[in-house]
Amino acid sequence: MPGQGSDARHLARRRNGRVETRRRYVLEALARPRTQAELRDALGMSNSGILHLLRRMERDGLVRPAERICCTRIWERATKPATGRRS
Repeated sequence: MPGQGSDARHLARRRNGRVETRRRYVLEALARPRTQAELRDALGMSNSGILHLLRRMERDGLVRPAERICCTRIWERATKPATGRRS
């Protein structure tokens, strides 16, 4: 997992920790694709909590499910689509 200070990890693991801290940690952890379980264990969250966070991040265009093997999803950072300007 990405090397962050223990203060940031502590905030990310708190049940009511700041959403921005958890999002930042997930994005840094997704330097390579990871399973939902890896992210859940790293943040100390419940299954439903990490899934809720990942779905919100997917809705916001930050992450996407890369692959599904049986009932395990592998998540990765979403690449931003190129936006063309209209004249």
